[in-house]
Amino acid sequence: MKVQIQSLGCKINQFDSGALKERLLSDGASMASDGEQPDVSVIFTCTVTNKSDYQCRQVIRKAIQNKPEGGRVVVAGCYAQTNPGEIAKIPGVDVVVGNDGKDTLHELILGRIGKVSDDAFLAQALDGRSRAFLKVQEGCESFCSYCIVPYARGKSRSAGMDDIIGNADRLIERGYHEIVLTGIHLGVYGRERGETLSGLVRNLLERPGLGRLRLSSIEPMEIDEGLMELMSSEKLCRHFHIPLQSGTDSVLESMGRSYSAGQYFDLIENIAAKVPGACIGADVIVGYPAEDEAAFNETYDRIKDSPINHLHVFSYSPRTGTRAFDFGDPVRGDVKKNRSRALRALSALKNTEFRKKFLGKALSVVVEDEGCDGTASGLSDNYIRVSFGAEGLRRKSAVMVKINEITEGICKGSVVL
Repeated sequence: MKVQIQSLGCKINQFDSGALKERLLSDGASMASDGEQPDVSVIFTCTVTNKSDYQCRQVIRKAIQNKPEGGRVVVAGCYAQTNPGEIAKIPGVDVVVGNDGKDTLHELILGRIGKVSDDAFLAQALDGRSRAFLKVQEGCESFCSYCIVPYARGKSRSAGMDDIIGNADRLIERGYHEIVLTGIHLGVYGRERGETLSGLVRNLLERPGLGRLRLSSIEPMEIDEGLMELMSSEKLCRHFHIPLQSGTDSVLESMGRSYSAGQYFDLIENIAAKVPGACIGADVIVGYPAEDEAAFNETYDRIKDSPINHLHVFSYSPRTGTRAFDFGDPVRGDVKKNRSRALRALSALKNTEFRKKFLGKALSVVVEDEGCDGTASGLSDNYIRVSFGAEGLRRKSAVMVKINEITEGICKGSVVL
């Protein structure tokens, strides 16, 4: 059986699709190569915005068009969880499996009956390059007014500490220099058992052979003193993605966020002071119903004057079933586009200025993609993408690269011998 797996949206979907791939391969299936018609096409969907739903439907319809006689199209992930009926109405979709059923997905694909015996947390999924993802937490119970994720992913639950340590050791044995710790709501890891994310990170940083550990997105009020203390570790990547959403207190309150703008910016100022050279990223939503022009301008100005140097900008779209859906959608589409454009331009400017600080300096970079021209690219610990000569280098390993040139989106460097 040949299977094609496509993953849309967040790193958790990438993890889940990678876990499915490993299970299928271990049971004798194979992955369809480029241009080869698969017996089964699996699509892990995203539903964070209306645009995400639209993009998912496009990918689903394309898979149906390419489906051979007797082939199957299986739709999984968050869109399949929140709106399975809408997907099932698309002619040619054979199976719809939400997140509640993803642990039995490989059994369904293989045509077997039964449930897998091991928890989804026990699998490791890789991003196809040289960094390994390790999922340690699933679900969210925050119910921010605009967010569909708690409905798509369910209540918060965490993997066991011993299981995570064992999985990390296996990844290290497989030659991975960098492990990326992921979760839907990573900062609440272990709360149901009285454990903490900082405790987990401390244990992982002590593992023999670990090159470095990168954290995915963490909510601002979940960065405790223990995690702040660990930020000085050479093994913890100087890259912190901390969602902001808005820089105005009235909007944050309407969103149901658990912090003020002042608390947020005080936190990232402290991180910037404690960790020189850190890349600090943030999520920002524009066009939320409570965001007027003054609120947007306040958000823009606070970001401009802050240590933030990388933004993910999202335009608000009403999601049925969320609290904010009842607020309507009063901000015009062209206004949202202009605000998004302004913040993305600010992000590009601040990120360029951030990268210029490292011109002529050497950074530790994990070797990832190798191009046909003899060059490779990779990420530094502080989230700077660099291209450099790849001769004699091994994927997954880390090398010191001197930054020689700053270009848009990527830097150029040379390996320091």
